Amino acid sequence: MTTTAFVRDVNRSSVLEFVRVNEPVSRAQIARELGLSRSATSEIVDQLLSEGLVEEVGVGESTPRGGRPSVQLRFIPDARYALGIDIGGTKTILVLSNLNGRVIAREKVATCGKSSDVLEHIRRAADNFIANSGIDRSRIVGMGVGAPGLTDYESGVVIAAPALHWVDVNVKQALQGLVQGPIFVDNDVNMAAVGEKWKGEGSRCRDVVLITIGTGIGAGVIINGSIHRGAHNYAGEIGYFAVDPLTDETSTSDEFGPLDKLASGSGVASQARALLPVYPNSILHGQKITSERVFAAAAKSDPLALAVVDAMAKYTAAAIANIVALLNPGVVIIGGGVAQSAALFMSQIRSRVQELVPIPVHIVCASLGEDAGALGAAATVLVETNHLALDR
Repeated sequence: MTTTAFVRDVNRSSVLEFVRVNEPVSRAQIARELGLSRSATSEIVDQLLSEGLVEEVGVGESTPRGGRPSVQLRFIPDARYALGIDIGGTKTILVLSNLNGRVIAREKVATCGKSSDVLEHIRRAADNFIANSGIDRSRIVGMGVGAPGLTDYESGVVIAAPALHWVDVNVKQALQGLVQGPIFVDNDVNMAAVGEKWKGEGSRCRDVVLITIGTGIGAGVIINGSIHRGAHNYAGEIGYFAVDPLTDETSTSDEFGPLDKLASGSGVASQARALLPVYPNSILHGQKITSERVFAAAAKSDPLALAVVDAMAKYTAAAIANIVALLNPGVVIIGGGVAQSAALFMSQIRSRVQELVPIPVHIVCASLGEDAGALGAAATVLVETNHLALDR
């Protein structure tokens, strides 16, 4: 993209966002507040009017000198829509969002376990979802997809997704043609971070970190309103944080990292199993140990479960402290399946982080639940197609 085209797109996005946030507004207000020339502002507004993204809604008050009252502009949120898809290991969530983030349609379907037909199954589900939504496909500006693994954002190839047995799977190519607009594929945690930035706990901050604690641990990092992916798209793989820097153990991309093994859902379960012989009176004896059962036992003051949850909270707090010291985010959001038991460990994490680093940070639970990834995927479409300025 040329510099001129880039500047034009940025200005267009800025004008549209200004109308969205401040409506009703005049052309003169837009030009004044954004520092644009009257002619540039009029050209952009005329374009937005022709696309049906804004409308003229009457006139404002006369100027102090008795000049003609200005025409006011309003944003039209239902002018366009975005399709967001969050592919999980067992379930896939699809949403159609308007330009303001209002979910017009939502559906949750089984992901389907066989790697050979997962994308075919999702393609059919998405096709039916759009058809049943009542929204004309021509008004869908694009599709965003969150995938549970290492993803090349530029190509749309999922490099590795163990939960789906995927290696070098081109998701973008497989879903081509479902909508007329472009397709954007990213790691599911990145998409969830964008969702929380758009409509969740990160909406008031430009620098946001979302930590998801589930089977493994991952992070989505937003700096100045944009996802930070890193040189090779591996940014946020905090499951590989070195818990013990003096150990001789090594990590590979096809196995859990050190932090995963201690603080994720699977880590909590494995730690509880390892400690069973030390706690002969634990209520966890005689049952299949899962993280859910460990947290339930902790809620009943089981000593084994409390010890495991205490260790998990301390490891998580140490990871957050390192992130805060490095990035100084405005908010750290904790999400994922384990976050459903956050009442057991959130206060401990907050106090421990405060003890470890003298840097203020707001630590909260995610607010969008399982829809964060799909909403973030929809928001990614709107950002990339200049219908949303998420960095404002």
